Amino acid sequence: MQGILLTDTNDLQLSVVKDSTGLITSGMVVGNSDYQRARLITMFRKGEVKEYPTLGFGIEQYNKAVVNTQKFASELETELNADGFKNPRVTVTENLETFEIEL
Repeated sequence: MQGILLTDTNDLQLSVVKDSTGLITSGMVVGNSDYQRARLITMFRKGEVKEYPTLGFGIEQYNKAVVNTQKFASELETELNADGFKNPRVTVTENLETFEIEL
């Protein structure tokens, strides 16, 4: 999906282009935003996005609890499916230190 891209710190990714008179003709970077969208879904808690109150995985809650890696992967895949991703695959290390999302 095409969308406005964010930096790793979730700020707008900008690349200012000016015309010959010095006026800005473009600035926001547009590109494939699928992984960015998946990252944001992973970070958001349910209810945090007012327009979509059921959206969100809330990874912070998993960092504070003892969780089965299979359950973690399954719940994240379910959340990504609910947002329209087709058959996302989540791979998790045994101690939940890292995980990978394949879209």
